[in-house]
Amino acid sequence: MKIAINEVLPFDPRGKRCTAGLLTALFLTALSSGMAAHKTGYQPENGFVTQIKSGEADVLQAVEAVMEDQIIHGTYSYEKERTLYGAHATSAAPIFGRWDDAGRVFYKVARGILAPRFFKDSGDIGTIWVRYVVEPVDPSQTNLRIDAVFVDARNVIHRSAGEVEAAEYRAIQDRLAANQDEKQLARESTQKNKENGEQSREEQQVSAKNSTGADDNWAVGLSMPQLEQRVSELRREAELQVRDSGALLKSAPFRKATTLASLAAKTEVAVVVLTPNWYGVETADGHRGWIHRSQLEPVE
Repeated sequence: MKIAINEVLPFDPRGKRCTAGLLTALFLTALSSGMAAHKTGYQPENGFVTQIKSGEADVLQAVEAVMEDQIIHGTYSYEKERTLYGAHATSAAPIFGRWDDAGRVFYKVARGILAPRFFKDSGDIGTIWVRYVVEPVDPSQTNLRIDAVFVDARNVIHRSAGEVEAAEYRAIQDRLAANQDEKQLARESTQKNKENGEQSREEQQVSAKNSTGADDNWAVGLSMPQLEQRVSELRREAELQVRDSGALLKSAPFRKATTLASLAAKTEVAVVVLTPNWYGVETADGHRGWIHRSQLEPVE
């Protein structure tokens, strides 16, 4: 059966047959609207899902810290700047719609982002949305889901290639490790205080003044030999050396922090910050970082 051309080509209001170009435009418009954000909410097919060996409270604390860090991890807009700042936590993300499944949901958003890397066909300006879902499994395990999406100025969705979700997860892992180290330091400090419970409050105050240099009049009334001895003691407290070769200089006072350098035995360092278990130090060549106190000893 033959069909006349005028039966398949629509007519405009003035009675003229539409051109092939207009049909193409109509097709592209329909296709674009099909890719746009739906009112029911966009649900990524392949979101990042993992199980963490930590309780819900610890995971929530880490997720909330990453939500507030003002960074969208794992993407950037310019070749020279690999960190995308300008994000903030938000209570809702219309792009994802309502979350009705199990778990607690959180969101982070960054607006006005130009062509972010690692989003499919994202050559435009728009908004990055990140969703986190935290669901307890048992007291020691928690499920975590992370979804990321870029929505451009035409309201077209660009799926993440996975780098953003993976980087956000690494940031959460780092925060969990830091929190666990802080708790361990607190427990060790509490234990040390119990062991030293026999020391009187007055003695503790005197000891604190001596270790921090808070008493500006410590030299008053001392003879020259006593003064020289005290200066020598203070120098020994501030100048230490690495006990064994391979001591790790860390970027922060916890074991899983980034390693800045590996120091040789007998490397001398100046102590600039004291904590119960970590010393903030500076090496002779100007490098600064953190070393666990067990890796240091007085200079011989």
